[in-house]
Amino acid sequence: MRGALLDRDGVLLLLDEKALYRKAVELAARGAGLERSLAALARAVRALNEAVRGLAVRTLEEEEALWRSLVLEVARELRVPPKELLPWRYYRFMRPAPGAERLLRRLKARGLKVGVLSNTLPSLRESLAHHGLARYVDGFFASCALGVAKPDPRAFLLALEGLGLAPEETLYLDDDPENVEAARRLGLRAEVYAPIGAPGRRA
Repeated sequence: MRGALLDRDGVLLLLDEKALYRKAVELAARGAGLERSLAALARAVRALNEAVRGLAVRTLEEEEALWRSLVLEVARELRVPPKELLPWRYYRFMRPAPGAERLLRRLKARGLKVGVLSNTLPSLRESLAHHGLARYVDGFFASCALGVAKPDPRAFLLALEGLGLAPEETLYLDDDPENVEAARRLGLRAEVYAPIGAPGRRA
């Protein structure tokens, strides 16, 4: 085995609901109201998810433009300065999964090339860097930047090409069984992986 390809969400990063709630409370304290603040943030998250599903944002510049438009909309609704929301990219509402850094360190210690393939916005590298994990990763493959999403076989093949790896020499970890099956059909050594603390995973 020469390399490992990992999913991000549910494997390396998890949703940080507490961070989302704290931000909503902070906005509510400025007079917006907690319910309105939570609803506005939830709509922004849904808009980002829709952009990912539609592969509508292909570059970091396009992602920046989308985020600015969403921030202006939320700021107008909640009557807060946009500058207070602009720094709060989606990945600030995420947290490292338990054992994520240890997993990456072990893979690198074995001399493996490590890539992350995720159905997400172009800022995949930035999201992992924010949480101190990017330094263990050799290749970042976001569906929006690739123009194709898992479980489409082309997504896996593009990531493997980027890493210079063959399917049969690559471990693949994902929390979604559909993606794991797609990887197995291509010949990757794929396993369903869910860290302790992930939704649906028992301690």
